[in-house]
Order: sequence, then C-alpha cells, then structure tokens
Amino acid sequence: MRVFERILVPVDGSRHSLKAVCLAARLTKIHGAELKVFHVIDESVLHHLARFCEKTREALREDRRRTAQAFLNQMRCEAGAEIVDTSEVIVREGIPHEIILEEASVWNADPIVMGKRGERGVGHILVGSVAERVIEFSEVPVLVVTEHEGEP
Repeated sequence: MRVFERILVPVDGSRHSLKAVCLAARLTKIHGAELKVFHVIDESVLHHLARFCEKTREALREDRRRTAQAFLNQMRCEAGAEIVDTSEVIVREGIPHEIILEEASVWNADPIVMGKRGERGVGHILVGSVAERVIEFSEVPVLVVTEHEGEP
C-alpha cells in the first residue's frame, strides 16, 4: 500500500510554492503517486486591480494567466520536468483557499503540499493566510513547506 497516491500542489509563483513543488516531485517519485499542480487566479485581486487600472478585467485576467503559465514553466525546469510534465498542471480562478479545498475533495488528494507564504507581501508571521485557511478547513493532511536560507 502506498502512503501517498494523489499529491495536490497549489502554487502562486513564490519561492515557497516552488519548494513545495520540488518536495512533491520527490514524494511522487518515492511513492509512485500522481501529482497535480495548479495555480488559482485570485478573483478579489482581479476585482481590485480592475478598479485602479486602465486595462479591462479580461485583459488583467489574461495577464495573470500568462504570469501563472510562465511560473509553471519555470517550475517544470527546477522541480524536474520528468515528474511535472507527466502531472496535470492547470490554472483556475476564484478564492484561493476555497478552490484548493474544492480541488482536493474532487480529486481525492491524500495530502496537499503547499508553500508557507505566497506573493501577497503582507502576511501572517508563521503561516500565510491562504495556507492558514487550507490547514483549518482541510479534510486531508496538509504539508506546509518553508524556504530556509542556503537551500537551493
């Protein structure tokens, strides 16, 4: 019996989430698990950007999609293309913690592996707000990955 069968990794473009993908890729190799990596475009960020920007909401959405795709491509290179290329990599829109929990439930993930803090800048001292909400409401184990000084 495998310890992990389906590893879900939400990413946001931060170094913490890249570390999470690298760890999940190693776990995938060790356990022969499936890997799903995805990025959530935060609807609330789109809403606020659209209020103060000349671009339309749709143009902002497309910018965010391109940025997410660029990160996912970088992640493939750094985390090991042979693992990540065989996994499912998707971009979804919504409220990040809600989409993460929904995806974990629908896909039957057995752990969620995610970065400690994302790109939001202002955050909680110990754990970022998205990770905090996922930990609080998740029905499956959540492994939170930190970025330590001196690590590759």
